[in-house]
Amino acid sequence: MERVLLMKAIKNINNNIVLCVDSKDREVIAFGKGIGTEKCPHEVPLSMINRTFYNVKDNEYGDIRSIPTKIINISIETIDHASEQLGIAFPSSAALSLADHINFAIQRQNSNMYLDMPIIQDLEMLYPEEMQNAYESLQMINQKLGAHLPRSEAGSIALHFVNDRIENFTSRPTSEKTISECMDIIQEHMGKNIQREGFNYSRFVTHFDYMLKRASEHKQIISTNEDMYELMKLKYKKTCECVENIAEYLKAELDITLTDEEKMYLILHVNRLCSREQN
Repeated sequence: MERVLLMKAIKNINNNIVLCVDSKDREVIAFGKGIGTEKCPHEVPLSMINRTFYNVKDNEYGDIRSIPTKIINISIETIDHASEQLGIAFPSSAALSLADHINFAIQRQNSNMYLDMPIIQDLEMLYPEEMQNAYESLQMINQKLGAHLPRSEAGSIALHFVNDRIENFTSRPTSEKTISECMDIIQEHMGKNIQREGFNYSRFVTHFDYMLKRASEHKQIISTNEDMYELMKLKYKKTCECVENIAEYLKAELDITLTDEEKMYLILHVNRLCSREQN
């Protein structure tokens, strides 16, 4: 007789999502049509499970329950497409994170709440592959859901790809020592106490990682923004001096020479980081 492979469901989140225990006694969120209709505990055949999500926190179950199944489906499809196109093995939680964002974006639109994405041009320049894929994903999302999310929403989708891509670097260009030394330079020069936890710091490290990755691959940003850089040197003199100190450190430690264009973007990122920190 053929053996039927099962997972044990211990908590129903909704009709299509359940909390299970796998064969190694690890908790996992399982997604599949109708798998949460029986009273727990119950056995779920693996053939009925379309996707599993590990490392989901207890306080996130409520958020998952409120996301329509069709949005989770398109998020899974979007992440799979991006994974193939960008050559990234995303963490299992990436689809749920994107689904939560898409659901909220649609809710905002239905309430006539529109958010600007002022950094979308920066993203197109900094992460062209992710942005191209994000535009394709946005078109697919709108078609499958019958939604009308604006083109600017691609910027937020691209940031999901960027953040998950950073988590999956097998060898991150920024070592702990490098980022720590650069943070010390920023704190000392800008007179700020940088909290090294949370989104603000994480976003800065993301940009910093990619800057060094581009530099190490000789793909630094070069454009015709010399006038803008000179203007920023006058407007943000203190930040510019800080960035010059960082550039000198990177040259001495990693033999990386930042272009003026890269320094210009670093000035923006240092300003943004420090504007949200206490003295």
